Amino acid sequence: MSRFSALTAPALLASLGILAAGAAVAQNKPSFESLDKNGDGKISLNEASGHDALFVAFKGLDTNKDGELTREEFANYK
Repeated sequence: MSRFSALTAPALLASLGILAAGAAVAQNKPSFESLDKNGDGKISLNEASGHDALFVAFKGLDTNKDGELTREEFANYK
């Protein structure tokens, strides 16, 4: 093994591990139940405000424009 490979391989592997962990966290969306704070079966804009990405996507997900997300509407959130 060359000196370059011996020195950089551990650093490269550590970097890849950090990137993979970050990607897993980024793909991890909250559950419907964790967002439905009052348990009424819908996610209001106020309830969504605790999750920045969902808050930004809320208007587009609320297909019937009633100001709340049903389970079906939330299922389209990626």
